[in-house]
Amino acid sequence: MLTATTRIGRIAAILLTVTAMAGLVGCAPDGGAGPTPSGGDTQTTSQACETVRASVQDAADQVQRLDAGDPSAAVSAFTEVAARLDDAARAVGNRSIADLLPPLRSGFTSASADLSAIAGGDLSRLESLQSAAAQIQSALSAFAAACPAS
Repeated sequence: MLTATTRIGRIAAILLTVTAMAGLVGCAPDGGAGPTPSGGDTQTTSQACETVRASVQDAADQVQRLDAGDPSAAVSAFTEVAARLDDAARAVGNRSIADLLPPLRSGFTSASADLSAIAGGDLSRLESLQSAAAQIQSALSAFAAACPAS
C-alpha cells in the first residue's frame, strides 16, 4: 500500500505532466499557411505544429481528465499520448518539428512504465518518474518555443 507521502508525490508528478500538456495542445494555430516549406520539408513549421496538436488532442484531453487516484488510468493515458506522438511523427513533414517529438514520446513512455511499477508497489521508481516528468516538461518547452501561440 502506498504511503500518504508517496501518493502526494505521484499526484504531484501527474499534475505536473497534465499542466505541461496544456502547453502542447492549448494553443490555436495562426490560420495562415506561412512561408513555403524549404530544405526538403513538405510542411511549414506552422503546419507541422498544427499536425502535432491535432494528433495528440484527444489523448491530451484524456490526460487532463485523469483521476489522480487511479494510476492505471494514468498509465493508459500516458501510453496513449506516446502512441499519438508516434502517429504525429509519421505525419509531420517538417524536420525541425519532427526532431522535437522523440524526447517527448520517450518521456511519456517512461512515465507510463514508472507509474505502472509504482502502482504495483515499486516505490523505487519515484525518482525515475520525476525524471520522466522533467523530460516531458523540457520537451514541451522546446515544442512551445518552436510552436508559439499566435
